[in-house]
This record gives sequence, structure tokens and C-alpha cells, in this order.
Amino acid sequence: MTQGEPAVAKVMSKPVMAVELNTTSKDCAKAMAKRGVSCAVITQRGSAIGIVTERDLVVKVLSEGIDPKNVLVRDIMSTPLITVPPDAPLTAAAELMAQYRIRRLVVVDKEGALVGVVTTGDIARSLAEKHGYREATFNAMARYAEGGAEAGPYQ
Repeated sequence: MTQGEPAVAKVMSKPVMAVELNTTSKDCAKAMAKRGVSCAVITQRGSAIGIVTERDLVVKVLSEGIDPKNVLVRDIMSTPLITVPPDAPLTAAAELMAQYRIRRLVVVDKEGALVGVVTTGDIARSLAEKHGYREATFNAMARYAEGGAEAGPYQ
């Protein structure tokens, strides 16, 4: 880790929303909406095995006209699960995201326990903060607005 570079643990989102393998897509989507998160980690007997994102729900269920009550998350989750340790530098997380063309990494500790999720938005917020919120590009990616506006126009 380069001097001054934060570790994944400093910027990751926690606690993680996790659902069991046999959860319906509808129940998963409802839980994601209630928590205001864009993904759910899929577990089997307590171990993380996959991830379902908003995009998975739209592309694999809704756009196909399939009733979400009839689709289990096991059938639409993305695997293999790409993970990063909490002490990894943010640049390592960004490199993994670029390599696998993904926007979220599941953060697991040495024992394999789920400790967080780091997203491109988390990285953008860290960069915006590092640059004192003076860089419009970082602010846009971080969804930062002067005056602390919490929500955009598309609610």
C-alpha cells in the first residue's frame, strides 16, 4: 500500500446484505430496496458463494418477463465471487474491478467471513474526499453535491 492510500476497510460498506441460496428474486429485491443497497451476497450454510445485483434482477428476470416469485437467486447470481481482504489497498481493489469488469467486490477476512462490500462508488467517494471535493469528475462519480444533497432528481 502506498503512503496515504486507504485500505478497503476504510471505505467499504457494511454490514453486508446477505440472503440464502434458495431466496426468491422477489424477496431479494424487496430486501435490497428496503435496505437501499444495490446488491446482495448469496450464502449457502453461512458461506458467501455469489452475488446478485440490481442489474442481474433487471437483465435476467424482469426483462425476460419472468415472475420474480418463481426465480431463485441461485439461478441468477453471478459466480465465481470475486473477493478482496479488508487490508488491501484501494488500488488493488480497483485493479480487480477493472480486470473482471465489475463494480463491486465482496470483502472477506482471513477466515473467509463476510465483512463488507466495496464498490466503485466507495472508491470515487474516497477520491473526491482526498481531492477536497474540488474535482467535478470525482464528485459526479461519488454522487457528491455541494450543500450535501442526499437525493438526485430521479427518485
